[in-house]
Amino acid sequence: MAFVGFNVEMLTEVGMAIKAGSPFKYTFVITHCNGYSGYLPPAHLYKEGGYEVNSSPFEIGSAEIVVKRALRMLYDLE
Repeated sequence: MAFVGFNVEMLTEVGMAIKAGSPFKYTFVITHCNGYSGYLPPAHLYKEGGYEVNSSPFEIGSAEIVVKRALRMLYDLE
């Protein structure tokens, strides 16, 4: 079992990508930990726009970097 915490509000598919790639049977992705830095949308949504994307302080591709690094840390813990 693993818990992964972030101080952002990630869109569901970003959290699901972490869960799907995790080496642990149960992985809990927890948002709004230790503050709040804004929405973390996946890259493909930046073309569509919308509230989450327009108010996000993050650059295109940031969510994908977060997923890769979270998975790297989870595999290091395994």
